[in-house]
Amino acid sequence: MIKTLIVEDNKKSAELLVSYISNLFCDLDVIGVAKNVEEAVSLIYREKPSIVFLDINLQEESGFDVLKQTNSDEYEVIITTAYSEYSLQAIKASAVDYILKPYDVEELKGAVKKAKNQLELKNGKRDQPDSQILDDRVFISTLDGLIFLLIDDIVCISADSSYSEFHTVEGKKVVSSKSLSVYEDLLRSKLFVRVHKSSLVNLKHVKKYHRGRGGYLIMSNGMSVNVGESKKDELLRYLRV
Repeated sequence: MIKTLIVEDNKKSAELLVSYISNLFCDLDVIGVAKNVEEAVSLIYREKPSIVFLDINLQEESGFDVLKQTNSDEYEVIITTAYSEYSLQAIKASAVDYILKPYDVEELKGAVKKAKNQLELKNGKRDQPDSQILDDRVFISTLDGLIFLLIDDIVCISADSSYSEFHTVEGKKVVSSKSLSVYEDLLRSKLFVRVHKSSLVNLKHVKKYHRGRGGYLIMSNGMSVNVGESKKDELLRYLRV
């Protein structure tokens, strides 16, 4: 059974979500309902749930405080809220999905499916560090599911807080709920180099290096990427300049 925690301060909403989970998912076990941040943090540390349904507005508190006070890498987060403006924060918080109230059954099913997929990936990754790479492709965890990209089509990966943005040769952008460090480890053997605390580049797409204190790179898709001063020497060794 997959331990599941609900963080919700509205009694009716909590009861409705418990009912949905009980009727729709035979492998999910609701181990508790927390009404505030303190209760949620306590239950997470004590029960160690694998999935957390997290309401953002908890009376005078924010559900995001639960993530700050616990190790959210240890469980999958499904954000629940009545307000659509929290979508970007949900991505930054590495939420596996984001569902609006009132709950839609199909959206709920989709969110749980994504959470289960992520749990399977985590369990597999413990033994297979490169499990997210398949031949010449990498699959990327997003709020919509898993997206496959050709590794050679990825020009640069940039970071902002805990999420990553992939930039491709066609100018496409894909936002991942995983941190840049995850992809740095994953793509190290594929000629991807960290050139800045917030940038990872594919050396195959470097067109020009402009010198300077750190300097900057011009990539094949026209992007300009700053090079951190501490990363300059390592980059130049790769470029053999």
